[in-house]
Amino acid sequence: MASPLPSGFPARRNSRLDVFLRRHLPPEVYDAVRAYEPCIVVSNSENHILKYVVLSDRLVYLTEYPPKSIRRVVALRDVVAIDLIDDYPEFLSSPDREISQHIRIIYSSTFLKKECKKSNGVRKFLFPFHHTKAINKKVKEEKNGLAFWRSKESRSLNESPLRDQQESSTPSKDSTLCPRPGLKKLSLHGQGAFRPLPSPSRRSSQSAPTTGKAVSEPSCTTNTKEPQGLPDHNNSISEIPFKCNGNGNEFYLGNSLLDSPSQSNSNLEKKESELHLYVISTTSSIFLHLKSSWNNYIIKATLLQDPFYASEFSPAIGSQKPYRSEEKIKHFSQLKSELFLKDNSLRRILSLLMELKVAAQKNFILKRLFWKTSDLFYFLVNKLHEYLPESRDKNALQNQSQRVDELVACIEIIQTLVLMFRETETESSRLNTLAAKKGALFNLLVILISEPQIPKSCPVFDIQLVADSALVRMSFDAELQKLILEYTNTATALLYEILLVFQQGNLGLGSTKFAISWIMSFLQSCPPIITFVASIVKQVVRGLSASFQLLSPCQAVLLYQQFYILKSCLRHSRTLAEYIRNNYREEFRYFIHMPALQKRLPLCYPITQPTTQLFHEVLKLVE
Repeated sequence: MASPLPSGFPARRNSRLDVFLRRHLPPEVYDAVRAYEPCIVVSNSENHILKYVVLSDRLVYLTEYPPKSIRRVVALRDVVAIDLIDDYPEFLSSPDREISQHIRIIYSSTFLKKECKKSNGVRKFLFPFHHTKAINKKVKEEKNGLAFWRSKESRSLNESPLRDQQESSTPSKDSTLCPRPGLKKLSLHGQGAFRPLPSPSRRSSQSAPTTGKAVSEPSCTTNTKEPQGLPDHNNSISEIPFKCNGNGNEFYLGNSLLDSPSQSNSNLEKKESELHLYVISTTSSIFLHLKSSWNNYIIKATLLQDPFYASEFSPAIGSQKPYRSEEKIKHFSQLKSELFLKDNSLRRILSLLMELKVAAQKNFILKRLFWKTSDLFYFLVNKLHEYLPESRDKNALQNQSQRVDELVACIEIIQTLVLMFRETETESSRLNTLAAKKGALFNLLVILISEPQIPKSCPVFDIQLVADSALVRMSFDAELQKLILEYTNTATALLYEILLVFQQGNLGLGSTKFAISWIMSFLQSCPPIITFVASIVKQVVRGLSASFQLLSPCQAVLLYQQFYILKSCLRHSRTLAEYIRNNYREEFRYFIHMPALQKRLPLCYPITQPTTQLFHEVLKLVE
């Protein structure tokens, strides 16, 4: 068999297929396409047929080679495992067999039980889709009944082995911290990664749990809204994302056809189906893109379990405008030009960044534009360097109020960078930006692992002034401590994203100039890294031993990122590994253990399974 087209980076390089996708996909779906690759497909409905696999932020599609129509085959929310199989396909010729990659996608399928209704074969989803609302969707019945995917074998999800989901995956969306409710003057109290665009002089009446505080019960009973941007077929299976029952002990993956879990259990059964992709290339990165997109989806789906987070980034019913890429590009250019104005105040920069972050969260094309040129990335890094780890403005060394404002702005900048890093591993311009000026990347890494300096209290001699100033000082001291904790959590999220860039370089996704051993060697040479790693271990201990309360979705994502950083230190840095083993072995023995994790991490979170797998790896490396 003749080899398909040569593979490589970037992941979107076929002009003919790109034109086809642009014509046949809705604009918001086309802009969300991450990668495509020619491959030989084997499934229940495909038998060794050469096709293109097309990957978006939520779905895997197939189209003919050359393209004629496009159909959806797997939703990332239904994926159970993505594996690279080490075998030699017999149907390939000898040369192709040696360079092939065999990718197996195992996904959950929902079937009517035999006594209810037999399936009528494979459901095909052909574009163009009919645009429908994604809220309160009802299942449509066809005249011939409901059609579902056929599966080749039946296995229980509970019996499937726990598979590694992280070795080559990328996250990042969404920022990992929960949204903060409001803005008072310039300070944003207790806010996290994503926020609305409040008036700077008003405080929202809503509140969200901060990342450093556990909540007793996550809202697992509420159906989580899916990421926007993909219209569904009127007759397709209902797109209801992850949900769990009230006690958090039953995890529903994938399609749900009935409103009630009990009804679903009585009439439906889940089976596992497989999609096999054979890529005739040793340089193809589609496997890593699949893993990365799946991991990004897991993080996003977990964060969307937070009601406040979901509400802030879901458009209001009836207010959606037609999606136009040109408008998004114009909006980004306007925000960028306003950010570069020399007379901008800190408050104005904060407001513009919040607007950029919200827009980029809803429209992936803004992330692509962010990395298209490097000037905005360097601008944000330089802004951070202006205030961290200490402020260049000497007044801020004594003025607590000013330092609070600076830290709020820095947290916002880092959260924006987290968002821009996540889901952009397929953008070659991102690697070009990071490689062009490694000094900026070095500065950013040092900033992230360094604790911000805060001003000391000034002496006061008048007795009444002492009493009044003590109350003010206590208020600012408490606020500064909260901001430092939030800064550490946000810096952890960005360091996680940067480590993924280098991990992907190790695995062939992008440039070999980025290797995980290189960045770990640099980090272990920086004195602040010891304090930073110690703070992560202490936060993990505090989180897993705090009255066994359930973690919020934002806390669960943060815990996953903390474990990933610890695994990178233990596996790729001898110095940091020895430090962790010598100084925190007792913590891992008595506090950081599986029973504590199981009591704190609800099963209804999509990120629970990969966190458990990552936790096992960290424990094994500590031993």
